[in-house]
Amino acid sequence: MTVKRFVKPVSVNPLTVGPSLGGVLAVQGCYRAIALLHGAQGCAAFSKSLLTRHFRDTIAVQTSALQEMDVIFDADRNLEEALNLVIAKHRPDLIVVIGTELTDVSGTDYSAFIRKYTREQASRGCLIIPVILPDFNGSLELGYSAVVEGIVDAVIQGQGGRAPGKPAAGQINLLPGSCLTPGDVMELKEIISDFGFEVITIPDLSTSLSGHLLTGFSPLTRGGAPLDDLKQMLRSRYTIAIGASMERPARRLQNAACIPYQVFSGIHGLCATDELLAFLQQLSGVSVPLRYRWQRENLLDSMLDAHFHYAGSSAVAALEPDHVLSMAAWLKEMGVMIKGLVAPCETQLLKEAEQEVWIGDLDDAETLGKGADLWISNCHGRKGAARIRASFLAAGFPVSDELGSYVNVSVGYRGAMDLVNRVGNMLIRREEARHEDRLCQ
Repeated sequence: MTVKRFVKPVSVNPLTVGPSLGGVLAVQGCYRAIALLHGAQGCAAFSKSLLTRHFRDTIAVQTSALQEMDVIFDADRNLEEALNLVIAKHRPDLIVVIGTELTDVSGTDYSAFIRKYTREQASRGCLIIPVILPDFNGSLELGYSAVVEGIVDAVIQGQGGRAPGKPAAGQINLLPGSCLTPGDVMELKEIISDFGFEVITIPDLSTSLSGHLLTGFSPLTRGGAPLDDLKQMLRSRYTIAIGASMERPARRLQNAACIPYQVFSGIHGLCATDELLAFLQQLSGVSVPLRYRWQRENLLDSMLDAHFHYAGSSAVAALEPDHVLSMAAWLKEMGVMIKGLVAPCETQLLKEAEQEVWIGDLDDAETLGKGADLWISNCHGRKGAARIRASFLAAGFPVSDELGSYVNVSVGYRGAMDLVNRVGNMLIRREEARHEDRLCQ
């Protein structure tokens, strides 16, 4: 398979979302945690703004607020002041210090400083993790995965690579990828639990950014996996990673605690869900619960009802690497011709993919998608879809112009059925509009 690039001097309507923002997103899935962006104040403001507009909820993030002279003379001083303030005022269980292009280009060794700071301030009882994520390398998916890997590494080191107790035969680690909404994560947790397993999810956005109402304001995350759960993951029987980008943290657990893992590169559609449930059935020795058998029948019936409208249609998708290939597999399952797949950065999964994938922006998606019936991307692609007269399905990050996108479920049989019907209705409306245009001419 070939990964291709458009040759042009600038990015037009960029698709890339910075990895530091992906890192901040991952931190939101840990309880009483906060992300500390080591850089200029605007770096934190940008991440906080985009995440708040997408989830319509408070986001736990702070900044070391570097100025030009701080970078030149002593960036560590700002970081120390920020850490002292956050710990003294909020007493978090977990702080993830995320670098930005400002600190990484200047050569600031904040990882060494944090190791020194942790040794000197060990009595404060807060886990502090540095993650290097310059914004000029990778995208949201890479940053999200790197922070999860950093958290796993820190927990392993803190426990000396040993589980805090006897192995738990009925416990499963779930590592959901960045392409999953809080609603998707909740659905996966329920599916795995129905096979008799206790699930530890890292990060768990389903209990932190799912739109719940809590009184009062807290600068720390108010949901997600507690630090005690993070330690207990070393006792688990198995690790399930959703998305190829989550294989590295899963491998860390295997190497340190001998916990085997299974990676599901795709999770959208009938075949992907069949694969997941077959694996859970084999792992647990429990038959697939009746509710999922009925959901599968419902999905097959929906696919049969919709195939008249999907037949002969075409699509273009511009999403994060894991997400774009997972959606491409579902489109192929529905008989949709793919005009173009666009991702913001190159990954090993894309290199091994059967489909042709372009590394580029939303302008490239517009070029590839001329004549397409369906466009799938974040909300920044809506105008591009209108220009090529394609139906628009908002997916990925950010989706700031629709309500409830963060609780949409597109995984499992139930999620796949909803996806089939949603897109099918869009194709029906598009065909009706085309007929009306012909009558008016």
